[in-house]
Amino acid sequence: MDVSFLLSSAMVLGPVVGYVDQYAIIRKTQSSAGFNSATCAILLFANILRIFFWVGKRFDTTLLVQSIVMILAQLILLQVVVEYQHSSPSTLYGDVRSSFSSSSLLDEDLQAEAEGYESRRPWYRLRFWHWDHYLDYVNCLLAFTTIIALLYFFLRSYPAFIEVLGALSLGIESTLPMPQCISSFRRKSTSGFSKLVLASWFLGDGFKLFYFIYTNSPLQFIICGAIQLSIDTMIVVEFVIFSSRVKKWMGTSTSWLRVGDENDPAFLHDDSEH
Repeated sequence: MDVSFLLSSAMVLGPVVGYVDQYAIIRKTQSSAGFNSATCAILLFANILRIFFWVGKRFDTTLLVQSIVMILAQLILLQVVVEYQHSSPSTLYGDVRSSFSSSSLLDEDLQAEAEGYESRRPWYRLRFWHWDHYLDYVNCLLAFTTIIALLYFFLRSYPAFIEVLGALSLGIESTLPMPQCISSFRRKSTSGFSKLVLASWFLGDGFKLFYFIYTNSPLQFIICGAIQLSIDTMIVVEFVIFSSRVKKWMGTSTSWLRVGDENDPAFLHDDSEH
């Protein structure tokens, strides 16, 4: 079998493997609390831009196929993330209701929220990328793709516009690990987040940074690669300090390491199971 075909296949399928494991973890635990859906957003927006960049500047076809496969993988993963998201307006306002004395006005307001008043509002009026229905995410992606397509139709003859598409794609993708890093720190737990995803990020970004330096790539590529690898390293550190073994060793039952949402099923779940 052709070696170039094997390398291309690895380039296309390799980045997706970790997300297959993340999908399985969410299905198994029936909770997406440990995975930040902003990761899906970053990959979807970045790869949509990369496809338009490829159309305007025909580079390696393998990268085009990689973008298409990644978009499909993230759409599937996003569906299960939304299905098992760990918070909802009905739960939130149910807790608020039990915390206050009853009044007719308060009861009416809370009842409206509990019955899904917020979820019936248009997706664009809710907090961005924090919606209750999968279709809202699809509508957002369709709107984004339509806008980029129209811009491409009118500006495709300008080389600077094509380069901007590439720069935006690269810039957005460089922030990929950031939401997960912040989410894990706030929860003081990495439970529910796939170690295979982290491994693919850390090893992949390490290889990319080496490749950029070795081939004397433009400084922007090297900086973006260094940023990604640095954030990956921070998540690795989080996996260590937030593990149940380290918490037990440090005697952190009442320390800052325990700060988080203890009602979160993923928070109570033993990290070592994943």
